[in-house]
Amino acid sequence: MNLIDFFDAGLAGYPDAPCFVDCGHDAPAITYAQAGALTSQIARGLQGLGFEPGFHGAVLSGNAEAAFTALLGVLRAQGVWLPVNARNSVETNIEFLQDMDCDVLFYQASYADQVAEIRAKVPRIRHYISLGESARTDLSVDQLIQGQSSEMFSAPSQPQSLAMIMGTGGTTGRSKGVMLTHRNLTATLANHMSAMQVTDRMTVLAAAPITHTAGLVAMPFIARGGRVILMDGIDPQNLLKVMEQEQVNMLFLPPTVIYALLAQPNVRDFDFSALRYLMYGAAPMSPDKLAEAIEVFGPVMLQIYGQAEVPGAISVLRVEDHLIDGGVAPRQRLLSAGRRFPFTRVAIMDDDGKLLVQPGAVGEIVAQGDIVTQGYYKNPDATAEVQRHGWHCTGDVGYFDEQGFLFIVDRKKDMIVTGGFNVFSSEVEAAVMAHPAVKDCAVIGVPDEKWGEAVKAVIELRPNQSVTPKELIQFVKSRLGSVKAPKDVEIVDQLPRSTVGKVLKKEVRKKYWQHQERMVS
Repeated sequence: MNLIDFFDAGLAGYPDAPCFVDCGHDAPAITYAQAGALTSQIARGLQGLGFEPGFHGAVLSGNAEAAFTALLGVLRAQGVWLPVNARNSVETNIEFLQDMDCDVLFYQASYADQVAEIRAKVPRIRHYISLGESARTDLSVDQLIQGQSSEMFSAPSQPQSLAMIMGTGGTTGRSKGVMLTHRNLTATLANHMSAMQVTDRMTVLAAAPITHTAGLVAMPFIARGGRVILMDGIDPQNLLKVMEQEQVNMLFLPPTVIYALLAQPNVRDFDFSALRYLMYGAAPMSPDKLAEAIEVFGPVMLQIYGQAEVPGAISVLRVEDHLIDGGVAPRQRLLSAGRRFPFTRVAIMDDDGKLLVQPGAVGEIVAQGDIVTQGYYKNPDATAEVQRHGWHCTGDVGYFDEQGFLFIVDRKKDMIVTGGFNVFSSEVEAAVMAHPAVKDCAVIGVPDEKWGEAVKAVIELRPNQSVTPKELIQFVKSRLGSVKAPKDVEIVDQLPRSTVGKVLKKEVRKKYWQHQERMVS
């Protein structure tokens, strides 16, 4: 199968159903028949410009119907999609488009200034195509499709060919390009469909960028004629209103956005009865905030754990795993990343490449299967490093319990060594987040003459809440003991985050280590 086949399944079964809706716009939804015709015309237009199978195409846009149909047109023309996040800095996007050999760039008019900089620095791009009216000498989509047949056609099934090159985010340096085939992504979607009951014509809200998980997780619902509401930018109050008004059945959000929703004073005033799945991932979620989310949104929480190299499908904490005997599961269960997906092989490995099979044995989480990337684009050394011992090495440290639930104790690089003891920052973060005044936090190691590294918590507070550093330190100490409790707490207005909502610990850590000879990371 090809990734476009998921859309074509929806088109075949539900041609007159609404497909894409731009949230907050008066324009009516575009139907599956209309979207299908447009993707076919875009694909033929690209072929008419001389693009052959395997070309690299990107779409610089916020979440919008025009952006989704353009990327589907690239896939229908047998192109390789380069998901470029419009919320990134222009410098980051220039690096990505240059390194991944972009050939054609579709863009939304509001990003014309960014496009001008890209045009000057990425000479490889042969064509720029405006999603709206034509700009300067660039084609518009309307001009691209002019005279092109709207008759449907399918690309030959080439499961081993590239469908996407996804950036790693560049949080530890220049972004690497993760090569994902149609088979990789089909395995991802098969895993997702195994964890949800996807029925006809459900409503999906794409609030997080469609260039990441929010776009991919919509595909199983599209295959069943689902309606995809595209929201460009996240405002917590507006998001809550849309969830209620549009009777949203499913959406994906990173934990930081869920925390922001829970912090809204009126969050319990909205009706979430239509919601069946609130999928979360991309970062660990506090078990206490998770229990609160179940109370507010209902028994709908669904966690996926993965990474770009194993896209969104290493393990899953299903809706029913969050519950025991009709109530919220114990805190320990909520700390879990769930059980392995059925179409992914997952194991625990020591530093010598030996698999650790005993429950509770701690080591690096590794994965195999159709879902695992071919490697990094034009980077064989990084590919060899991450695929050592014949497995994909995630860089995450964890263990399985006796029931097969996977627990992630930390990133290898985030472990704090204080006074000879290993402290996993994720465990301390979970304890800090249990305090009702805390909205979000990052726990890091900072230089300390006595201990080598000292545990420090940098926190954001909920609106109109307060806690003193001393109170919070004692709160954590009562739960984890003195070794793991922070020696210091700093309260900030806002933690630094990536464009997809992850707290950037590297940025938090930077100011404490900038004058040190050795950077612990």
